[in-house]
This record gives sequence, C-alpha cells and structure tokens, in this order.
Amino acid sequence: MSRTFFAGLLILLFSCTEEGKVADQMTEIPLSKWNYNQIPDFAFNVKDASKYHDFFLKLRIQKSYPYENLYLLAHIRNPNGKVATQRINFTLTDQEGKPLGRTSGNYISYELPMFKNKKMDGSGQFFISLEQNMRDSVVFGVESIGVKIKEGTPVF
Repeated sequence: MSRTFFAGLLILLFSCTEEGKVADQMTEIPLSKWNYNQIPDFAFNVKDASKYHDFFLKLRIQKSYPYENLYLLAHIRNPNGKVATQRINFTLTDQEGKPLGRTSGNYISYELPMFKNKKMDGSGQFFISLEQNMRDSVVFGVESIGVKIKEGTPVF
C-alpha cells in the first residue's frame, strides 16, 4: 500500500508541471519600497524561435498598496544585446476598487498577461528587466515582482 501511495504521489507531482514553461521567477523588493532605480532582471532561454511566447507579470503587493494600477517599462534584451522597451499599464482593481488578484492575509498576488503570442528574434539567452514607471520615484507596498514565460504555438 505504501509503495502504491508513493508512486501515485510521484505521478501527481510530475504531472503538475506547466507544459511549455520557459521561466517562472520572482525577486523580493527590499522593505517593500520599489525605487525607480531598482530594476529586476530575469534571464530566460529561447530554444525554439519558431514558436510564440506568452509573458506574464507576477506581482505580490500589500493591501496598503496606494494605487489601482501599476505602470512599468519592460525591457527585453536579445542574445545580441539589442533592447526593445514597452510601457505597460496593469489594472489591479475593478471599478469599485476591489483587488483583481488573489488575496491572502495582508497580501494580494497577481499573474497578469504582459505579452501574448510574442515572436522572439532568434534563440539563446534573453533577459527581461522590469522598471517601475509610476509618478512617484518610490512605490510603497510592493513585496515581490517577477515573470512567467510560456512557449506557445508555432509561428506561421
């Protein structure tokens, strides 16, 4: 019985991995104060440039986060060093001010679409940097930030 249980547990654990996941990384923001010059950088590998990639912002904030949105600059650097930058606005609350993320205790967690079906220019090691682009130079209440990247369908 214990061998059957253990084998079932192993099968369950290995079947829970997300298919096509290229990266899933988070970094803590010291003292929950995200300064404009703190720019987390995340490495990821593109093995097959003939496939689209989906990018998601992973964000964990305190309930005391003072805004209903988050503006950031996403800088993607390809293996040749060329950087493409895009400004993105993420809406964090509904029209009544209720958080759109998962609430747990004093924190709210989000996984928000950043880029859908993005074609990468080549294969190799890429980097994505996330720079806060709010009006205030320090944004209070951000616990951690990161990215999840998934390989999608082939590019035609």
